[in-house]
Amino acid sequence: MTTLKDVAAKAGVSQAAVSRVLKNDRTFSVSEGTRQRILRAAEELEYRGRSERLEHTFVDLPKGKIGIFLLYQELLEIEDSYYQIVRLSLKRELEKNGMKVEEIFLDTMEKGIEKFSEFQGIVLVGHPGLWFHASELRTLLREANIPVVCADFELEDGELDADYIVNDFESVVQKAVECFERNRYEEIGYIGTYGIEIYGALKADRRYLYFKKMLEQKKLFREEFVWLTNNSYITNGYELGKKILREHRKLPRAVFAENDSLAIGFLRALKENAVSVPDEIAIIGCNDVQSAAFMTPPLTSVRLANDLIGTMSARLLLERMMTGRTESVKVVVPNKLIIRGSCSDSQPL
Repeated sequence: MTTLKDVAAKAGVSQAAVSRVLKNDRTFSVSEGTRQRILRAAEELEYRGRSERLEHTFVDLPKGKIGIFLLYQELLEIEDSYYQIVRLSLKRELEKNGMKVEEIFLDTMEKGIEKFSEFQGIVLVGHPGLWFHASELRTLLREANIPVVCADFELEDGELDADYIVNDFESVVQKAVECFERNRYEEIGYIGTYGIEIYGALKADRRYLYFKKMLEQKKLFREEFVWLTNNSYITNGYELGKKILREHRKLPRAVFAENDSLAIGFLRALKENAVSVPDEIAIIGCNDVQSAAFMTPPLTSVRLANDLIGTMSARLLLERMMTGRTESVKVVVPNKLIIRGSCSDSQPL
């Protein structure tokens, strides 16, 4: 099998140069002649990149129908594009490998359950709270002997022998807190949701749990700077922001928001009340939605790899279908702090 080293030797360049050119990295400064020489060498040696090699392994996999069960109302994708990106990247990867795909939103769950026997594999997209409310689907999956992947959530009780692709929320919060520390902000607040209901009990969002733990370790946690709401939409952030400004004379110097929608709503409330961001209060969101860059000021946010969650969910499902693997696999995807105007940082992580 041809390697990057083989291509580099034929083209007379470094392996790093080959890798960046083949990834179409336009930030890499290289002459057009060198770029073409690398591309010719890769073509002549029939080099296959990692993703191409993975696709090649699925060539002999029998084509079938995959059920994508979206454990939320379709309207949610209008309010927040996070799951839409997961869904589209998941669907694209499955169809690229010859699979038929049927998407079932919570609105049409009954119809999806009626077609359950048609599916050769299942991907669940959502969070544990949504899963625990889908009682009929849960019963079917526990009894069925088909591959299952959970995209963006994990079932810690081992209810399903599924694969899990999840975010590293501890790393997300750590990046935000360390950014605040580099700015020497010690009064740090949190805006988020009450959490999710599982088995009748309310379970706090992991971002909040990590936030509280980290600040307690640094002796910086202050309960009066924690504000929670029912949902994570822009309107929730806006209404919460108005309430905070109305009821609290003193604001923290910085705030971490559980997601960008809450941060954007909070920004709007601050702007209406002439509170300067970041001069009076700095804000970091989570997810880095497309509109974050166009806020006033542009929103600093921790970018989640939700497209990778979709792609990896598809690949793990296909691999499980092909090999018959029964052991569960957990994949944790990376994230990145994107510095913009709402919180500066001379040393981004």
